[in-house]
Amino acid sequence: MAVSKTRRTRILGAATAFIGVGAAGLVMAAPASADVSKVEITTPSGYGSTIGQYGTTCAYDVAATVDNYASSGAPQVTFTVSKDGGAFAPLGAAVDATSEVVTTEWTPTTPGTYKIRATQEGVSATTANLSVAQGFSPNSGSVELPLTDACIVLG
Repeated sequence: MAVSKTRRTRILGAATAFIGVGAAGLVMAAPASADVSKVEITTPSGYGSTIGQYGTTCAYDVAATVDNYASSGAPQVTFTVSKDGGAFAPLGAAVDATSEVVTTEWTPTTPGTYKIRATQEGVSATTANLSVAQGFSPNSGSVELPLTDACIVLG
């Protein structure tokens, strides 16, 4: 039995529409080109009377995990910091995303509650609240003490 020309056109049209909808669904489901999935402090908070507090004048490594990185040409990651719920301000220069983990350094200067945000192409991740108390590095003077690169927090 021969299929009419109109019926063949309808079948072809329906198949084309079905394929087009499937392709559009795949394009829409593609992951974003830039994504910061996590930002965290990777340096121990310090030694002292309060666990989990960071110390002023002590340096900490901040690491952001990104999914858009390359040896060259990937969008840069910017780090910003907010103190006591205030506006976010730049934390150093933008960093090239040459690996999955991008780092910068943070040295709080005054006690308070901080948040650090990492952003790549408008997609951000922010730390939980970071509590900062008075701190000092025991090796900042002329005498070398056993706690190399440690921070003493006086919380």
